[in-house]
Amino acid sequence: HVACELVRPECLLLLLGHGASPCLQDSAGNTPLDTLLQQISHTPAANMRAKLLCLDCLFFFVPQDVQFAMKQQLLDNRQRWQDLLGENRFQCLLGLAPPSLFVGAMRVLIRTISPEHFPEALDNLPLPHFLKPLDL
Repeated sequence: HVACELVRPECLLLLLGHGASPCLQDSAGNTPLDTLLQQISHTPAANMRAKLLCLDCLFFFVPQDVQFAMKQQLLDNRQRWQDLLGENRFQCLLGLAPPSLFVGAMRVLIRTISPEHFPEALDNLPLPHFLKPLDL
């Protein structure tokens, strides 16, 4: 939750890679995804890059049928959220479309890395450097 609230994609990736649950709820019932979506909803468009990077990192670890408190808000304000997130992320979050091929491939590859070898093993992934999730 804190990595999402502070918008720290590198911390988020490290925590998730070491086994932190992306579905864990805080005392208010919010998941890290909810925390990040709250941050995104209060951000001017010019400040979105790091927040969308956090969201992309979450996509590598959350189950496709992830349950989150803000889902209804996304549905109720569809156009606003499509504009904020982009059509593909929006559709994927709501389960209306599968994740991108890149996200699907990264989910499979990341599952092959044991937590004790994370993030060093990211360097050994069979991907060009520019496709690796973060330069840690």
